Amino acid sequence: FLLTFWNSSGGSEPLVLIAAGIVSFFTANPYFLQLTDWRIYQNEEAEALLHSSKMMNKMLKFGLTMTILVVICSLQYGVINACLTVDTLAGSNFYFGILFDSLSLLITIALLGLFTNMSFEAVQIFGGMPFLMMIFFSTTFSPGAGINGLKNLRYLFARFYLWCMVPGYGELMEGCPESNNMLYLILASLTVPILFVCYKGAKAVYNKAKGAQAMTSRRESMKTYEFAELQLELFGQKALRNLKHIGSVANLEKLAGSLHSNSEMAAEIDADEEKKSDCSV
Repeated sequence: FLLTFWNSSGGSEPLVLIAAGIVSFFTANPYFLQLTDWRIYQNEEAEALLHSSKMMNKMLKFGLTMTILVVICSLQYGVINACLTVDTLAGSNFYFGILFDSLSLLITIALLGLFTNMSFEAVQIFGGMPFLMMIFFSTTFSPGAGINGLKNLRYLFARFYLWCMVPGYGELMEGCPESNNMLYLILASLTVPILFVCYKGAKAVYNKAKGAQAMTSRRESMKTYEFAELQLELFGQKALRNLKHIGSVANLEKLAGSLHSNSEMAAEIDADEEKKSDCSV
């Protein structure tokens, strides 16, 4: 990249920025895609070794992935400014703009690959949607173009706010914020992570409520007369304490009495059989 874009003159900033962004995206993309295979191997290992550190390992892997993304974006920023003969894309705003723009395009792959049960093909399809939708709806490739109403979707993409900062190109962008542009860029890049966390939280609450309902139904079924009778038949007097604890609706004293009578009857039958066997001898 340095050899082919070296000594780029002023006015070519958009072209250099696009080229560096494409190279950066496809440099990080293979590593992000392999997270799905890593998650599958991790789950299989956890089941085989019976350890419960799956989530911790996933979080560590996610942190490592984000670190790699920061390194790639830092190299992208350095290479861009090394190639240009002007310093129009230098500064902390452009560094963090490039970083969060790349994050918005790749974070979906990481989240779906690590924290869902999607297959590799599904992660590849849905994880690539932000990149494809950015091309269609961000209006950065054709400023001001698009159907009224539909082109308002540009405000959802970090790339739109990044291009509002590019000298000589930001003036062509329609509807750029007059202030707090960097704040909007960061918020737009975090849209998918925020929605994903909300979905995971709602799913956890739903599963917890569903589990509590199932447990309540199970406890109610354990209070029936049939369950108490079966428990006494299987475990005898030992089951009485548990039945009292769960609040069984059955008459436990009556069941205990019938169990005692049956035990005495069985003992008498055994005694008669022993007598008969002694007489026959």
